[in-house]
Amino acid sequence: MNEKITVVLTGRLLGVDFGLKRIGLAICDSEGRIAVGAGRIQGTNTKALILKIIEEARSREVEGVIVGQPNVTRGNEDVIDGVNRLVDQLTKGGFRVVTWSEAYTSAEALSARKYFGGKKSSDKSWTDEAAAIILLQDYLAWARGKHD
Repeated sequence: MNEKITVVLTGRLLGVDFGLKRIGLAICDSEGRIAVGAGRIQGTNTKALILKIIEEARSREVEGVIVGQPNVTRGNEDVIDGVNRLVDQLTKGGFRVVTWSEAYTSAEALSARKYFGGKKSSDKSWTDEAAAIILLQDYLAWARGKHD
């Protein structure tokens, strides 16, 4: 899973839950304590989506990007390819990047919404932002454990 990670990114980080049509974003404070939602990006052109993510990272002056790495399953090869392209472009753009397992982040977001009394909605775009928050917060907790 994530145990192979040896680089601990610190400072202001952007979390990215990448999808082919919708992308969720989260950002943390400069001390890496808490992740909060930073919006969603929608579209169908992977290249344009990647450029928008890079633009967000630059405008928010992040020091690194945590990109959700989906589990390898049949049918999600295009998402994995998109993640790999995003990581490549972020790295070329001078960003420090770590891929982090996004396993079950969307399910966890849906569960939390239900637990806290949220209503079912046909608009699931909020799930992507919530999944990015969970992804980034999970990374921050791991990184704090490495520094303690």
